[in-house]
Amino acid sequence: MDRLSIRLAAGITILVVGLLALGLSALSAHHSSRMIEERKRAAELQNRLLEVMLRHQMLQKDKEFIAASLVEVGTQPDVRRAMILDHEGVVHFSSDPRRVGEVIPRDSETCVVCHRKDPDQRERWVLLSSAEGSTLRSVQPIENRPECYECHDPQKKMNGMLLLDVSLDGVEAALSQDRGWMMAGTAMLALLLLGSIGLFVRRLILVRLARLGQAARSIAAGNLGERVPVGGADTIARLGTDFNQMADAVASLVTEVKEHEARLADIMNSLDDGLVVLDRDFRVVASNHAFTRRLGLLPEVLRGRRCREAVGDRHPCGKEGVPCPSAGCFASGYVQRATFHLPERDGRPERVEEVYSSPVFDNDGNVTQVVEVWRDISERFQEESRLVELERLESLGMLASGFSHEMNTPLASTLTCAEAILARLREGGDPADFQDLADTIRKEVLRCRRITEQFLRFARGIPPSTEPVDLPAVVDSVLPLVRLAAREAGATLEMEAHDAIPMVTANTEVVQHVVLNLVMNALQSFEVSGGRVSVGFRNGKDVRLSVRDTGRGLAEPAQQHLFEPFRTGRKGGTGIGLFLSRQFIRRFGGDIVLADSEPGRGSCFEVVFVRAPGVPA
Repeated sequence: MDRLSIRLAAGITILVVGLLALGLSALSAHHSSRMIEERKRAAELQNRLLEVMLRHQMLQKDKEFIAASLVEVGTQPDVRRAMILDHEGVVHFSSDPRRVGEVIPRDSETCVVCHRKDPDQRERWVLLSSAEGSTLRSVQPIENRPECYECHDPQKKMNGMLLLDVSLDGVEAALSQDRGWMMAGTAMLALLLLGSIGLFVRRLILVRLARLGQAARSIAAGNLGERVPVGGADTIARLGTDFNQMADAVASLVTEVKEHEARLADIMNSLDDGLVVLDRDFRVVASNHAFTRRLGLLPEVLRGRRCREAVGDRHPCGKEGVPCPSAGCFASGYVQRATFHLPERDGRPERVEEVYSSPVFDNDGNVTQVVEVWRDISERFQEESRLVELERLESLGMLASGFSHEMNTPLASTLTCAEAILARLREGGDPADFQDLADTIRKEVLRCRRITEQFLRFARGIPPSTEPVDLPAVVDSVLPLVRLAAREAGATLEMEAHDAIPMVTANTEVVQHVVLNLVMNALQSFEVSGGRVSVGFRNGKDVRLSVRDTGRGLAEPAQQHLFEPFRTGRKGGTGIGLFLSRQFIRRFGGDIVLADSEPGRGSCFEVVFVRAPGVPA
């Protein structure tokens, strides 16, 4: 039995048994009072008859017959005693001769029952309880009539009291027997009622509710076609109809949801980009085929597992110490971006993956999940690398004249010193006099080597690694390469004074390329000579390198498309310099922004860098 059946059975049992018990109690009390009333009337009638007989004998003054009559009455089965008392409570006649002459005071337990009441309220009988059992005492006053005046004082209303004590043991025995029969009948009636009610409740309610429950469990188990048989027009039948309608609606909704889910899964799986949804515990909620193919795992293996556990060593993000874009997305609530270089593995060539982590918010604005989109940018990366190479070659071409000029000055000094040494040797000079000339030659050669190293360092390809970078040192290595271009443009090139600048996380070659690109763009923005280009630094929450010029500036339409590839306002320009510079800086978690620009007054670009690990703010 289920809990509802037990509760119904207990409630019905308590209700039926309680009501029958109350009815039995009321019936038993009524029956008892009726039998005692009947016994009272019989005792009163008996007492009156005895009083009439005794009065007749008293008129004849036959005391012996009166005593014999009371003794005879006392021998009756239900009579305990019969007595005649005078006004003082003295027993003159009794069915028990031993009590003749006994005085029963008014304050005795047997008399106080009546004498505590007013005479008008006294009844003709009273129930007494004693060691003998329950006794019904009938009290019959013997009136003082005219025919009695011969022996009794006419001033008195009564001559005495006739007491008749009748035992109630028989009545109680009959009541006990009747009560037993009534209890047995009530128990049988209770069983019949309980059985009938239980049968009706089970047939009309419980069985039908059980069918509803079975149908609900079947639907919950996935059998959406399960329905409840409906019959009749009562409440449960209407409930069954409503349940079937609800089941039809649920089945329709589930079918629709499954269709949408299948359509969404088809859409997700049709994407070439890998897609995975993570919860706050970084467990995989869903993923598409493109993502699972990247890891060589089945979707069932990924679902419900932590991403680092599932990925293992298949991907760099599964290793300790590698920044996780999803962790940053959960922490900040903003879209995070990262780029991973994946080495050759399992016959698959080396590739580059770009990851975007986008937050999913609840109604309270809390990030509950993160959607990661993995895009293979290997081809784009290669194209960008080729574009970078072209841009670098173009920059090298522009720097060639500056490099030759920078080299000519120390070479000319070296040549002059060498000719002076040769001339002195021909004149037979002392070798000790050649010390200053040799030192000059040494310094100029070292200067040439330094210029050559800077040029070669810039001419090398850009490695993908990151390292702590000293920004002022990088700027110092780039500015000498563009000073000739600055002189040709009639512009002043300077680095602003600055305090200590912390190390940043980037790549030296990339920073060189970005600084060179921004400075060359600034020099090319001058339409007349007399301009100024300044490179400065700002240290705050992040580290910023600024390149400010006093050139022609940028109009609003040009600012909107500034970082788009192949868009340029300079004749002969490629339009990819700023685009590539920003792409590379973003790989290090930084950015390039246009801080300020106004037509006719110049522009200011800022390069944002992330502090190197362990460097305080």
